[in-house]
Amino acid sequence: MYECLLHHETFSRLEARLKPFSDRISPVTVSDSGEIGRPWGEAACDALIAHGNADVWFSGAARAFGKYLYAADRLDFFQSSAAGLENPFLQKIGEKAQAYASSHVQSDAIADWVLWAGYDWFGNGAARRAAQAAKEWRNVHFREIQSTHWLIYGFGHIGEAVGRRLKGLGAHVTGVRRSDQVSPFADRIVHPNDVSADEIGQADAVLLCCPHTEETENLADADFFAAMKEGSLFSNVGRGALVDEAALLKALDAGRPAHATIDVTREEPLPADHPLWTHPGVTLTAHTSALTSESRKRNDELFLENLSAFLNGEPLRNLVDAKAFADQSV
Repeated sequence: MYECLLHHETFSRLEARLKPFSDRISPVTVSDSGEIGRPWGEAACDALIAHGNADVWFSGAARAFGKYLYAADRLDFFQSSAAGLENPFLQKIGEKAQAYASSHVQSDAIADWVLWAGYDWFGNGAARRAAQAAKEWRNVHFREIQSTHWLIYGFGHIGEAVGRRLKGLGAHVTGVRRSDQVSPFADRIVHPNDVSADEIGQADAVLLCCPHTEETENLADADFFAAMKEGSLFSNVGRGALVDEAALLKALDAGRPAHATIDVTREEPLPADHPLWTHPGVTLTAHTSALTSESRKRNDELFLENLSAFLNGEPLRNLVDAKAFADQSV
């Protein structure tokens, strides 16, 4: 018998579908106030399995959830709703868990966020809103997405989801990744070491959706921004540490890039006095690009699928090699 640690809202959504496993799991719930619940009562359990999802990470339950995990003698299976592994908290979980599965089902939500950023910038959304606010009936010219060239760093699940949408709209897409495998969602694939200043300067939009590693720390620095085209858009849905934020602010003041739309920052939550909040060249969201009802549903389905597979000794989707945690731990 396993304890199964979940946020109480996740459990409420899935209780009926967890019932078939009632002879093998005993749910343990964590509320936003940190209260621990046992909705099916106490049971003698040998080890723990857990699901860490947006209900946990974006609520007051995170601290109590983490403490329960750390205190467990055995963590046999952990299902994460995140794709990345470099977060120190996830590193510790990955080192402890006998089996750790990640998730890529949020890629479509994040890709839609990127399209929103592109449409708003190239569609001259700020001028449209200003005209409405001023009650001015005037022409607002804009640029079609099909005329734009995008440079996407990190052409994995998220990058390809973005590329698929952009290619469908007729845009030109250059994907940056270590693998030279061709993709139907990119016109070109470039190795990170081969991205030149000229390559950056040809792009109307530069998107970062790669993981944070020693190699990608401050990838977007002063030289990077200086190479960007006038009028270009910079977007980051990867990790805040990919960007030298002081250099970004100076670059925005100099007009290269012309605008930045970012969903991740080096410090989260971002302090109220940070200039990214108020800079006129920045559109900022609070690490919420994956938070759609559809993404939540897909993560629920992935957890249930992997829970069944784990309990039945079958292969897990998105199982992470234990070496990944050893390689990234610091």
